[in-house]
Amino acid sequence: MKRFLGIVVLIAGACLVVAVAALAALPKKGATYEGTIKSSPFEMKINIGVSKTGTKLQHFTYYCGTGRAPTTVFGIPIDASGHFKYTKMTGSLVVWKMAGHFVSSAKAFISLNSVACGGSKGSATIALKT
Repeated sequence: MKRFLGIVVLIAGACLVVAVAALAALPKKGATYEGTIKSSPFEMKINIGVSKTGTKLQHFTYYCGTGRAPTTVFGIPIDASGHFKYTKMTGSLVVWKMAGHFVSSAKAFISLNSVACGGSKGSATIALKT
């Protein structure tokens, strides 16, 4: 009985590893992705560029409403499963933070929360710029 239970646990673990790996996606190297987070009080347009190696976001830019300068950060690492995140702090105060992952080589899901953008927050799937 113990041996049977051990085999069941081993198979279940292997299935979990395969399922998690199937959800992971990597970006298209050197590509640009764009989209808009429909949030209030301001929509936030997102533009990200992937490095030629595919290991970092060469740039992450978001536009807060209209008439404001964009916010850009360079060199955000992309992990082996296609996930990335960044938090902008001023002292102990979070000014804005984002997290995301590639759902395919053509799309990325991004969540953004920005006190600096009037408290706008939300998420969206952005697509490869063609």
